[in-house]
Amino acid sequence: MKRRVVVTGIGVLSIAGMDKESFWQGIINGESSFSEISGDFWGESFSGLYGILDKEKLREAEEKYLSPEERKFRRCCRLALTSAVMALMDSGLDISAEYYSPAKTGISIGTTHGELGVLEELVKEKGLVPYSELNSCTEHYDISAAVARRIHASGDAVLHSDACASGNIAFSHAYEMISSGRLDRVMAGGVDTDTMLSEGAFSCLRAVSPDKVRPFDKNRVGIILSAGAGMLMLESYESAKSRGAHIYCEVIGQGQSNDAHSMATMDPDAKGIISAMDRAVHDAGIKADDVDYICLHGTGTAANDACEMKAIKEYFGDHAKDIIASSIKGTLGHSLGAAAALELAACALIMEKDLIPPNHNLEELDENCVFKIPTEPMKAAPKIIMNSSYAFGGSNNCVILKRVREEG
Repeated sequence: MKRRVVVTGIGVLSIAGMDKESFWQGIINGESSFSEISGDFWGESFSGLYGILDKEKLREAEEKYLSPEERKFRRCCRLALTSAVMALMDSGLDISAEYYSPAKTGISIGTTHGELGVLEELVKEKGLVPYSELNSCTEHYDISAAVARRIHASGDAVLHSDACASGNIAFSHAYEMISSGRLDRVMAGGVDTDTMLSEGAFSCLRAVSPDKVRPFDKNRVGIILSAGAGMLMLESYESAKSRGAHIYCEVIGQGQSNDAHSMATMDPDAKGIISAMDRAVHDAGIKADDVDYICLHGTGTAANDACEMKAIKEYFGDHAKDIIASSIKGTLGHSLGAAAALELAACALIMEKDLIPPNHNLEELDENCVFKIPTEPMKAAPKIIMNSSYAFGGSNNCVILKRVREEG
């Protein structure tokens, strides 16, 4: 029998807000900031937008939550560690308490590029760099290891790299480790910083919007990249209840699949997405009709949104028209490995606030969209939420969250 798993802590760093509450207000009100970028290695004629974290606010957060030694870590590691400490404090866990067993505590973090930004800065400064120096500057493994050291977690410490689905997959792995009884608690989430390579790659694919991200809009043209980190503390229900922790929601299932179709494009038949949805629903022990709200992947690209709309219409059938769904990428942009983790934080807060974040920048709804998609904050209290993420390489993952039910 699977153990119940709950979320007890949230830590967020994003362009919409550098803590849990400001993040929530940002995605509700559509408040975020994108920076203009131009020239550099992209070429003199290049200009674009990127969601870069506010440097002063980030410095303040790091000074508040990190030790002087930890503030010397690489960029991605610092983001992950800062948001993890936020989540730990929010959970009320005392790592010095007798109930806290390091051997039963783990780390599961997702990222797309890890410390690639550090490598870019080094090459930009020095040009050709010896392999030994390149190797030592991209210490991706320390993203999870540093969090493990800080919170005394000597159970599994895993770093996942599954492109844009990384945050959901890391969270799902944490859920599986706790529900199986292997661990009692896991810090899980996702992180990515701004990198030149990301912008260059998506620009070459002609997938970047010049002004706004418009998920599910008829005239959507692409994404805007951003940096960020989202961490959530997952615990067994027994652990959380025994110490009187505040519980945001319960994790009741997850489903994963791969399109096995293309490295760079989604399967237009959306079979992989449908499979991930179905596996998540079955793992949760619910019916498809029980899903009240879907936090959409919703990148704002023509192909990705089309596949997601097709999958929802086909899988949910008549129930699709009753589902409320929205993408928060209109506000946050696309933070790659951090995207799904930030969306999971939003889902947990929806359970707390009884309010649905709107799908910002939607002006003319795509005619193929059959679900209810709010463009203003919507008062609602969903009992079952599906968080969806789909990535390059065909990685698909859906997580099912539920309002906490008490024993009996």
